[in-house]
Amino acid sequence: MAEFNLKMIKIFFVLVIAMFILAMVSGMDILRREKIKGWKKIGMEVDFFRHKQALAARKSENLAPPPNDSNTAGSIPVLLYHGILTGKNWEEDGTNISLEEFREQMFALKEAGYQTVTLAEFFEYMKKGKALPEKSFMLTFDDGRKDSYYEGDPVLKSVGYSAVMFLITGRSLGDQHRGDNFYLGKSELQDMIKSKRWEIQSHGDFDHNWEQVDSSGSKGHFMSNLLWLASENRMETPGEAKNRILKDLASSKIKIEKELGQKTFAYAYPFNDLGQESVNFPESQQFIRDNIGSIYPLTFMQVDPGEPAGNQPDANALHAKRIDVSSEISPADLLKILERNEEKKLPYEDFFWDNRGWKASWGEMKIWGDLTLYKTEEKGGNLSTLLGASSWKNYSVTSLAEISGGNSISQIVRYKNDENYARCNFGKNGIYVFQRVGGNETLLAEKAGGFSILDGLENRLSTGIIGDRIMCYLNGNLLLETQISQALSSGGIGFYFWDESPEKVMIRVKKVNVSAL
Repeated sequence: MAEFNLKMIKIFFVLVIAMFILAMVSGMDILRREKIKGWKKIGMEVDFFRHKQALAARKSENLAPPPNDSNTAGSIPVLLYHGILTGKNWEEDGTNISLEEFREQMFALKEAGYQTVTLAEFFEYMKKGKALPEKSFMLTFDDGRKDSYYEGDPVLKSVGYSAVMFLITGRSLGDQHRGDNFYLGKSELQDMIKSKRWEIQSHGDFDHNWEQVDSSGSKGHFMSNLLWLASENRMETPGEAKNRILKDLASSKIKIEKELGQKTFAYAYPFNDLGQESVNFPESQQFIRDNIGSIYPLTFMQVDPGEPAGNQPDANALHAKRIDVSSEISPADLLKILERNEEKKLPYEDFFWDNRGWKASWGEMKIWGDLTLYKTEEKGGNLSTLLGASSWKNYSVTSLAEISGGNSISQIVRYKNDENYARCNFGKNGIYVFQRVGGNETLLAEKAGGFSILDGLENRLSTGIIGDRIMCYLNGNLLLETQISQALSSGGIGFYFWDESPEKVMIRVKKVNVSAL
């Protein structure tokens, strides 16, 4: 290690001397803006060697074996960062991350065997099913901030990672905007592209501006609202709003391609607003949905770390998902998030000795030798599902469940998200099949009668799903069979209960088996 440190010191001094000679020969004036940028580049090289040394100094036993090239990824996660901050007085804000914590996260990913993929590779994977190695992920940044580049790039270089910057072009490009002390300018973006570590894509042109949305001065998002036209003392018409939205989407793409020469086909929604945050123009969501694909064939939305976050190939997918990362997530927690979202293969068996990807959308959940589900006062029940199973199609799930105090339990199949899934509901007074599509729940079939769902005793629940057929079994007996919507073509498993007195209900799932059909 001493020899390595001495080598790094020598390299550092050679670099500084070379830069000094170059500065003298060129007559560099350090007070000029472009020359100051040159000194920043020197600082980035120094930071790179510092990070490289720190990575090399970590214990070799931290390194995971390299991924097996023959194993392909079942899903690809995408990580999202904003600013990388170094100020001593900075406090966690849920959006940004400190340089130290960002570096530790990248080091942890590197040591665990994760490797970045380019945007082109991700696009081919999503749209055409291109095979990518296991433990692949894509790294993204939003806004085009200087701190994310100047602080982040030396770390990326030290671990051999690449990233995509989603740029607010109205603040970095164009005749009126060439960057400032906060946003990157054109020459800096060109340097990023030349490094081969960065790709530049669209985060909109002026769609981050908070605009007036009524005569009283209320503010709202640019993309999802009708604007107040003060000079004309009136509201914008829906037609005018649609033209404005399309113009902004197109102008951002044109600026990047014209000024940076970067093919632009991906877009990240500002404020994660796909139109759902509208104050006065709810039809904006459907309008954006119907039109954005003609400009950007690949778009990105954000999900919370506890939500399903893996991306699977789907030529018709409108959006790819990104995990929003900040200093609130430790390196160990980040690895757990990725591991739990890795696509699970069938057959699958779980005895619940640890959490392999279960999460509660609402209600309380504990894993301690079984999966224990209990009340939530707000919603009167519990919805818990398994991450990393969204590609499952035809399968049978069997669980041993003990019910205390409640009247029923539902076994969920084809779970896409909280708004889309099917379920067999096993109750003391009947067996029912429900589906939830686009948030609308429908009772599809029922069989009334008394069934042996007994308090304190194990019940063997099974649900089979093949094609659009769903089958409900209780203790080995087929009790109900019907069809579900073709919109629920794939998805994972989970459990659900609702009760008028949820505080009295506790469900223990002791074992789950899932086999392909």
